[in-house]
Amino acid sequence: MTGAAASSASGADDGPLHGLVRRLLDDVRRKAGIRHDRPLERKLARILAAMPLPVLEEWVARIERAPADSPDWLSLIENLTIHETYFFRDLPHHAHLRGHLLPRLIADRRKARVLRLWSAGCATGEEAYGLAIVTLEALADAGEARRTGHGLETDWTVEILGTDISRIAMRQAVNACYGGKGLGPFREMPAEYGGWFVPLGSEAPLHRRVHADARRIVRFSRHNLMDKELPDGAPAAGFDLVSCRNVMIYFDDDSRERALALLAVAVAPGGWLVLGTTDRLAEGYGFERHRGDRALAYRRGKAA
Repeated sequence: MTGAAASSASGADDGPLHGLVRRLLDDVRRKAGIRHDRPLERKLARILAAMPLPVLEEWVARIERAPADSPDWLSLIENLTIHETYFFRDLPHHAHLRGHLLPRLIADRRKARVLRLWSAGCATGEEAYGLAIVTLEALADAGEARRTGHGLETDWTVEILGTDISRIAMRQAVNACYGGKGLGPFREMPAEYGGWFVPLGSEAPLHRRVHADARRIVRFSRHNLMDKELPDGAPAAGFDLVSCRNVMIYFDDDSRERALALLAVAVAPGGWLVLGTTDRLAEGYGFERHRGDRALAYRRGKAA
């Protein structure tokens, strides 16, 4: 570490390192919507303190010029964001989804027999796979799917898109293997969903893979909620349900409104937008608010 870098890393908020950290975090806010705070500033300062200041200045300038899908910029965002989550996080939400929202959606779509859903900001895939499992269970509850010795069979077409800004998270999601000490990803999973995860045995005794019935209806794609465009493969007629939870708590107000506008546009007439308990969709989007037990959803009006 150079003397200048070491001095800046010691905590001088007006030093050159601090100024470069603020420039980078302002760039992260513009391109990814993520607001920054003191802990994030300190984390980034620790990462950058070992670089000589002339090299760091050149690198920061390059990052600022880089588009939000460039490898250098994505490496930065992946070092700053946390992808810690777990299956069926917030159980009342999932109960409301299975017991109320999905049955209404299934009844509305019974003629077409097609469901298209988007899990936005799904991190390492737990949110998307959890949505797939709950949707298939809701179809079974409604008599539109049956359980066999080989799994669950239905003549419905179910397509679920999971997206996240992180390339690393998307790779893990595609792999569909979860576990580790204490099986943290399953720490709140209801026992009734245990059959949706297959132990890997001696190959990896602390890990389980998502059942093929859920894996086959989910695909993943990298997407930034600050983009002006919907993710690749979004249906022209819109998604029947869009879920975005525990994501916008990291956004500033302007970024939250940009993301909400994009998510709202993605919902088909008569479809649902499911948000985290702290998120609110302003009036003017043509949605009706529905509240459940620790669950919040908005239904878009049907086309005239």
